[in-house]
Parts: sequence; structure tokens; C-alpha cells
Amino acid sequence: MSLAHSPALSLPDLRASLASRFEVVDEDISVADATFTLLRVRDTNTLVDALRPEEFAVDERLPYWADIWTSSLELARYCLTEANLRGTRALELGCGLGLGGIAAATAGANVTFSDYEQDALDFARYNAARNLAPDAFAREVQFLQLDWRSLPDIEPFDCIIAADVVYERRNFFPLVDAFARLLKPGGHVVLTEPGRTIGDRFLQMLREEGFGLNLTHHTVERGGKRSDVRRVIIRPLFG
Repeated sequence: MSLAHSPALSLPDLRASLASRFEVVDEDISVADATFTLLRVRDTNTLVDALRPEEFAVDERLPYWADIWTSSLELARYCLTEANLRGTRALELGCGLGLGGIAAATAGANVTFSDYEQDALDFARYNAARNLAPDAFAREVQFLQLDWRSLPDIEPFDCIIAADVVYERRNFFPLVDAFARLLKPGGHVVLTEPGRTIGDRFLQMLREEGFGLNLTHHTVERGGKRSDVRRVIIRPLFG
């Protein structure tokens, strides 16, 4: 486990480090009344092409972290406009480029950004530093390299947020376990996802494992394209 508060790092140095490893580009993302500028990989297909067979063989690792998913826009919108996050501790699972966690921190939460991939955490750190006030970045955000299959012994959170993390059935039980172990009593999960069949199966498993679900449908517009996204508020009904 690697958990760290945000050091006072230079934005130019952070960017230079990322630009030395990836071809990067800035993208402005408007959510509700806010606009965030995110650094991302220019062409994520290059990451797939560059995967070595031995890397894929270990965990079937694909660079899901490198895209700005439509589901993350709905998660960010919810954090900014509907959730009551001020003063809470929030954990973002599979933070990727960090949009959801940045929105939660903007809304007043103390946020731990987590991802399995160190590259994702590096981008999330840069994007958080760029979009948050310096004092909030220094004191209110942390970064955690997290494997859902091997959860650390850390203080549980008031809220877990996650966007588009349900891709593979093999991750169902680790995710359910993370929800159960990393939430405080009375806490909840906010999950956004695009309505894939595998998402239906995961939600059914949550019901079977004793979680209550409040599911709503939303339309997200990006680049002139409208997409449907499901938002699910998940609460343990046990313990």
C-alpha cells in the first residue's frame, strides 16, 4: 500500500514528467457551472499498442484509466450539484484521470484518489493540483495505489465514488468486498456506469449480497453526442 498526502510539487515538473512518458494534451471539461482542465493521453490506442504480452498476461491489464469516460461526467455533476460532501471523507475507486475526485474535493470533501495503475495516479495528481486551490490540494487530497483484491487496513470512508469500473466479472467480488469494508456505518457508494449487460449482473450481485440500490437514469452530452448513464446509490443493508 502506498498512501500519501499531496506534496508541494511544481506543476511544470509534474507535467514534464508525464510528457516525457506520454504524448499528452489538455482538454477542458465543463460540468454544471464548473470547467476543469484535464491532462490526458492524446491517443489511448497507443497505450494498447504498446502493451507487452507479459504485462497483459499478469492481470489482463488494459489502460482503462486513460480515457475521460462519459460516466465520470455524471459522477462529477452529481458531486458538484446534488451530493452533500462538505466535510466528508470520500474515496474514489479507479480514479483514472481524477475527474470525479476533483469534483468531490471542489464540493468540500477530503478525497483519497485510488487506482491500481501508478500512471493513473500520476495523472490524477497533476490534474488535482491544476484544478484545486493550493491549500485544498496540499491538505484535502491523498493518493493511494490500491488493489481491490488486497485491501489495506485503513480508516473507512463516509462515501465511495466510482465511475465506469465494472468491466470484468472477476472484479465483482473484490468490488463488493471493498464496498463492505471501506465504508463507515451509514456510508454509501455512488457508482455511475453506462448500462452495460455486465453492469446489470454486478448490480444483481450487490442485491444478493445485501446492498440496497437507488438507480436513476441520466443523459450526458459531450462533444455533441448524447449518452445514457446510470447512477446508482448503494447502501449496505447489513451490519
